[in-house]
Amino acid sequence: MFDKEFKSIFDYAENKVDDIEILLNMNTAFSVRIHEQNVEAFNYADSKGIGVRILKDGKVGYSYTEKFDEDTFRMIVKEAIENSRFIDTDWMISMKNYPEIGDNLECYSEELDKITVNEKVSFAKDLEIHAKAFDERIENVPYAVYGDGKTFTRIANSRGLDKEDKQNFAFATAGVLASDGKDKRMGMDFFIGRDFKKFNAKNLAAKSCQKGIALLGGKIIKSGKYAGVFDNEMMPILLSAFAGIFSAKSVQEGKSLLKGNLNKIIANDKVTIIDDGIFPGGFSTSAFDSEGYPSQKTILIKKGKLLTFLHNTETANKDGLDSTGNGSRDFKSSLTVSPTNFYLESGNMKEDDLFKKHKKIIKIVSLQGIHSGTNTISGDFSLSAEGFLYENGKRKHSLKPFTISGNILQLLHDVEAIADNFKFNMSSFGSASVLVNELVVSG
Repeated sequence: MFDKEFKSIFDYAENKVDDIEILLNMNTAFSVRIHEQNVEAFNYADSKGIGVRILKDGKVGYSYTEKFDEDTFRMIVKEAIENSRFIDTDWMISMKNYPEIGDNLECYSEELDKITVNEKVSFAKDLEIHAKAFDERIENVPYAVYGDGKTFTRIANSRGLDKEDKQNFAFATAGVLASDGKDKRMGMDFFIGRDFKKFNAKNLAAKSCQKGIALLGGKIIKSGKYAGVFDNEMMPILLSAFAGIFSAKSVQEGKSLLKGNLNKIIANDKVTIIDDGIFPGGFSTSAFDSEGYPSQKTILIKKGKLLTFLHNTETANKDGLDSTGNGSRDFKSSLTVSPTNFYLESGNMKEDDLFKKHKKIIKIVSLQGIHSGTNTISGDFSLSAEGFLYENGKRKHSLKPFTISGNILQLLHDVEAIADNFKFNMSSFGSASVLVNELVVSG
């Protein structure tokens, strides 16, 4: 696709730059939100654009367009050349014809494209109906949502690289308000997949309702230090907040607390953290990154030891290493480093057994303020949370909202056990439930 457009840019750039890379992104996104069986929001958006990255006299320049015609293609090449004159960088930049990985990564479903708008709207309406009917304590269903999207990417450079990738996905989520007349609590669950047959409105509604109802009647927790379990939805959220500390770009710029810790023990030996760009069927899986470099599985921490960082070719060249396939940009942006399918490797314990390891344990099932409450430079966090108190392995009662605080590296040192109930969230961060032996809790 888009052969004519790519040829036009390459032809014009010939003899004007040392190297050029062309990145095309085409995206389609749909979502519908239902409230009181009415379509409260209906969104359909598509976007398409081309960005160029050029090398000239050892400097890099960028430009992009969403307008596809000959004159505009010439203009963005000229702009990228002009921009390169004003960009001072010590990055060691190169472009190559990187190899293919040859694997079928199963990231596109033709059947998903056949689902009609009426079917999507009907599913979201059913989600609300089932939630309202679940229990008399469900006071309201603030949102019932179905959404999907698909992407097409093509990247080519003047060294012969030319690759294409397409992906699609769908998701659904419901948020419910539970009330017992004295207390009100929200519950939310989600489902993400590529097979519409696996989307079950009744099951998803039930899970959302069960979460909200379970939190009703919470008691105040006395402030202090407790063992804590982050469930398999909250641990991925915490990981996502601090994933940037593994970026080699952040390390090289002195913006990561991991600077100077390579090949050192930074976590409990039960902790292995992986970024896997070729995770089968993953929702951040791709055969290549935003430079066309082959995606791969990268073990960042193995049994507590920090082995490497995430690299694009620029950061890798600076450190005398190979890229890890984590180059990231869209057609509008400059190159950076981003995780793909990023996860904490699961253990072999059942979640219920985690609660038998201490007399008192707090289970954390909701976190708020993840952006404002985390400091990625120091690693400190202070977050509003919801959850339950367990005593002697049994759940006693829910808790009124409380605050947890600590430091991400100390938390990784304090990991005592990891369950086997692994799952990814909708942002491709994954974990099983994790027991840490000490959390500072403020009730």
